[in-house]
Amino acid sequence: MATLIDSCNEALAQIAAGQIVSLTEGTIEARECKRFAEPLLLEIADWAEWHFQKRRVTLAAVANDRPAEWLYAYARPTDMAEALAIREVEEAATSLPIAGPGDFPLQDAVPIPFLLENGVIYCNVESATLSYVSGSMDVSVLPPLVRRAFVLELAARICLPIKKDAKMAQFAAQQAEVARLRAIADEENKAPHRQTRYVSEAEWARAGYGV
Repeated sequence: MATLIDSCNEALAQIAAGQIVSLTEGTIEARECKRFAEPLLLEIADWAEWHFQKRRVTLAAVANDRPAEWLYAYARPTDMAEALAIREVEEAATSLPIAGPGDFPLQDAVPIPFLLENGVIYCNVESATLSYVSGSMDVSVLPPLVRRAFVLELAARICLPIKKDAKMAQFAAQQAEVARLRAIADEENKAPHRQTRYVSEAEWARAGYGV
């Protein structure tokens, strides 16, 4: 399992710089890795809706300061990068189609409105559950292509401060861009976005559902 130091040393090797043991040691390599590595992890969380970063949590209620607009207010999860959907508590299903013209899960067919503002999530669902993308990212959970993109992007950012070579830094940036696009494309192939489809009652009837 790769650590942040492992990834920093890979980035340093990419630009032919010295290796480090700790981010706190008194070397320029450690100083620049410390400057760029952790902020870069936060940026990577925003590159895509990474499937390995998706979470689901029951929201904690807070005082509702907009009672004329929304029935309930909830605290935003501290690690949230992007809110995806609100879910309501429903009875356990006793029968569900294995296929058909609708969306799965069925709640996708009727997205529940919500508002995120000033760290508060407003909606009309009691005991709401939020599906979201976490912005708290650890190198140890990165898939291979994403970790490679992190290493090359880190190498591009530390190259000029350490090597003082603009041409090398430009080449490193080009490599990083290719790796970033490759990682994002791989994510889209593994977890493609499904278009929500709204099905008429006639279509359901023709498929044999609700008859």
